[in-house]
Amino acid sequence: MSKVLFKVNIKANWPIFLFVTCMLLMYTVVSIYMFDPANAETMQAMLGVMPEGMVKAFGFDGLGTELTGYLGNYLYGFIFLVFPMIYTVLISNKLIAKHVDSGSMTYLLTTPYSRIIIARTQAIFLVTTTLLILLINVLVGLIICELKFSGMLEIGPYLGLNVITYLCILVISSMGFFFSCLFNDTKNSLAFGTAIPVIFVVLKMISGISEKLDILKYFTVYSLVDVDRILEGGSYSIIVSFVLLIATLIIYTASIKMFDKRSLTI
Repeated sequence: MSKVLFKVNIKANWPIFLFVTCMLLMYTVVSIYMFDPANAETMQAMLGVMPEGMVKAFGFDGLGTELTGYLGNYLYGFIFLVFPMIYTVLISNKLIAKHVDSGSMTYLLTTPYSRIIIARTQAIFLVTTTLLILLINVLVGLIICELKFSGMLEIGPYLGLNVITYLCILVISSMGFFFSCLFNDTKNSLAFGTAIPVIFVVLKMISGISEKLDILKYFTVYSLVDVDRILEGGSYSIIVSFVLLIATLIIYTASIKMFDKRSLTI
């Protein structure tokens, strides 16, 4: 790994990192303070006034009356999937394709580092910064929950939900990185890197509207973040974690090897 390149990435991408982290922190803090054990049923009644399809599409139909289920469905049914997706789509495009498109990849290739090391450094940056975004929010969430609702949050299931959410985001990030390694221009890289995750989100939302559309959930990786099944525990979390991890490793490895072998327009 190139430490110099990693530091350059930090300087170039910290505004996007800060924006996404702060947005998620805002939702995390607000959602915790919105929770009221005494009035949980009232909140459910308020959601009942909204169109049923909209409530299901955003994953708010199963908020529940206890803290862990409430946070799981409120945050991880949509919000914690979409904002990290925005981050990975934007950053993955900048890590490879933008360097090729702008010509700065020529400079990078004159350094002592090979293509594989350059691509691997960029992949590590994307993986670690995405993890950092989730870790910051998890730690803040745990602290606030303990201060405001001591003992009410089931820490084990909550952490398990975050692990699977992170692994799901990694799959999305690997797809964006793949297209960044595939194309020589940012236009195509960003177009394909954005289109697939957005389609996944739309399919997830539509599949939740009606049982007739339930089949669509099999065409999106986001459906694997099944909050209720994850919080229940059991083998589901282990199997899904394994599948997501293997998919991530395969796509990232293929991306790096492809970048190493293909011709570049620089």
